[in-house]
Amino acid sequence: MMVKSLQPYIQLNGQQIAQPSVALIAPENIESIKVLKDEHATNTFGDKAKDGAILIKSKPTVKLDNLQGIYTRFRIPADQQILRVVINNQLIKDTSLILANLDQVEKVEVVKQDATAPVRWSLNDEETFLHIIPKPQPKQ
Repeated sequence: MMVKSLQPYIQLNGQQIAQPSVALIAPENIESIKVLKDEHATNTFGDKAKDGAILIKSKPTVKLDNLQGIYTRFRIPADQQILRVVINNQLIKDTSLILANLDQVEKVEVVKQDATAPVRWSLNDEETFLHIIPKPQPKQ
């Protein structure tokens, strides 16, 4: 039996973000998190929130950047800016949904997928990706 992974709708400061982007927000920069379930989520956000909604509010002093900000900060050359993006080993289908607290990004590197990985990003083993790696979080 295959377990379907839930894809809650996620907003950061009122803007939809990709689930893996959450790893690019330092926990100490989060002011609040609100979870909406079932009809509360779908009544508010429609069918895209059928698996629930997570509303994250960062502290007012936190600066958040989109993918272009990551390119600039990490001096990503133009020829690499056309690569598909992976955050924390998860392929991002819509890069407009990336928001990051740049201090939370450990490094950005160009990689080929691991052919032995359980999740494939592409059927082309030669394709390269821009992998954004968040800083590790201290264990609580």
